[in-house]
Amino acid sequence: MISKLGNSIIIFLKGMLMGIADLVPGISGGTIAFITGIYEDFIEALNNINLKIFDGDLINQFTKKKFDFLLILFSGILFSILSFSKLLTYLLTNFNIELRSFFLGLILFSIIILYRSIHQIRLIQVQYIFLLIFSILSSFMIFNMSSFEPKVTILYIFLCGVICSLAMILPGISGAYILIILGTYEFLIDKISNLFLDIDSIKIVCIFGFGFVIGIIFFSKFIKYLLLNFKKSTFVTLIGLIIGSLPKVLPMELRYDSSFFESLTEFFYKNPSSIFFILTGIICVIVFSKLKMKI
Repeated sequence: MISKLGNSIIIFLKGMLMGIADLVPGISGGTIAFITGIYEDFIEALNNINLKIFDGDLINQFTKKKFDFLLILFSGILFSILSFSKLLTYLLTNFNIELRSFFLGLILFSIIILYRSIHQIRLIQVQYIFLLIFSILSSFMIFNMSSFEPKVTILYIFLCGVICSLAMILPGISGAYILIILGTYEFLIDKISNLFLDIDSIKIVCIFGFGFVIGIIFFSKFIKYLLLNFKKSTFVTLIGLIIGSLPKVLPMELRYDSSFFESLTEFFYKNPSSIFFILTGIICVIVFSKLKMKI
């Protein structure tokens, strides 16, 4: 039996991993929540946030509504974002293959675990095949959209926060990559890295954060409805979104003059160390999937 303190540490660590994932283009914090077994609790806790939490009964229902879980999880997420933004930028620049190989291992093995978590489902059924293909194609198209250079205003930053919140809710949709498409990734990473150095950075991050909170509360209610009424179909769709994101996670360049397997073989031949990091990612999924919590 895991103690209350041990349980809190596990939740915090999973939050940290979600925060790190949200900083890496091609990876989703929602994916990490999904593969570490806290996705449904995460959505349920978010759905409990409404105006009624201020009715005077908040203290008594803090644990019942899973706000304690949410507080610890978001503490881990914020800790990672504030602490590792510069480190992740450095790693992406200098150890891109190793970092992406690690996340590739996380995602590849997690797909198997996710499929096993959907009881009594057969992907050979027509509706599930359609949902899987549609979600894979949708995710792939999102990740292959070209970015643009917008005029960065207060309203635009707020809207970026709202749109980026989808990455926390939907596995497979990378918040960092969405920001790249919207043309604000480097701008916001710079502001987060200098959060405590100037007033402008604090203002920008707060506006983005406000939009993010609004979006995550709104979208979580929609996902909660789908999980309650169409759980298996929703899970199949989420798995498809994750699969569709894999081409952007792969730490390799696909060439038009060779097949995928030829490119993959050539990549591993030139970068044998990536196998170690992929295996490390797989081991992390196994470890986190075994860390069961009483939430």
